[in-house]
Amino acid sequence: MIQKYKSKNYLNASQYIDTVLIQCPDKSSDAYFLHLCGFINFNIYREIDGKSSSSSARPAACDYFIKSVNYDNKNQFTEKNLQALNSFSISYINDALMIMQKMEFKKQSKALDYYNTFKKLKSIAEPNYDFSNISIDFFNGMGRMYKMRYENDKINSKNLLDSSINYFNKSLALNPNQYTPNYDLGILYHNLGVDIILEELDIDADLEMVILMQEQAVDYFSKSLPYLEKVYQMKPEETSIVQGIAAVYYSLNDMEKHVEYMNILKGLESKNSGDN
Repeated sequence: MIQKYKSKNYLNASQYIDTVLIQCPDKSSDAYFLHLCGFINFNIYREIDGKSSSSSARPAACDYFIKSVNYDNKNQFTEKNLQALNSFSISYINDALMIMQKMEFKKQSKALDYYNTFKKLKSIAEPNYDFSNISIDFFNGMGRMYKMRYENDKINSKNLLDSSINYFNKSLALNPNQYTPNYDLGILYHNLGVDIILEELDIDADLEMVILMQEQAVDYFSKSLPYLEKVYQMKPEETSIVQGIAAVYYSLNDMEKHVEYMNILKGLESKNSGDN
């Protein structure tokens, strides 16, 4: 097996692994053997499978490297094992981010699997690693994907709405002062209120149903407001934000606040037209 590996005949080398384990069961706890098996699969993933996200050699290699670390009492191979695990962790998070970048909705659950595998491997390779920034990027990406899926089919995809809101809130829990998730949640809640009024409230609905639906709409508008006011503090001259806040106050029947923000909006539009 070693000779096959040294001659870069990685597939043939991998075929010997099970044979060795059957003939020598004690090798399953041999740090060097596991280390070697890890690198055989590492090279299959890299050289033969072209770093494909679907390569079965990648998870196999990770499993061998982790076992090698656990059995390497003398730390003879641990450094290289951890370097390999770190390399794999990066490959997993890159694959997750690529799914979100390409908006591959059918692979969204796989993106979550990749993210969780990244965290597992990175925690072993770098126990003190701070996951905040990468987690924010991941949560925002997942939130946007669920939001787009919901907006493409609101009637049949309402379960996706909760997932979108959940991921945006996970991101804001790590850093509450982000513009994008605050803005997305503000607009999302506002649009939910509008949808109830325009689409879900039947013309011949009884009074009790009308009251319940109006209360639900008001609840959505009220939830929208803190997020929009937060982004207004960040970008006070962004007309779309001011327009959104004015619309929310109008929907809440707070005419005084509505007029206040409409006047701000007129001032911004006048300024922008003057600048042009």
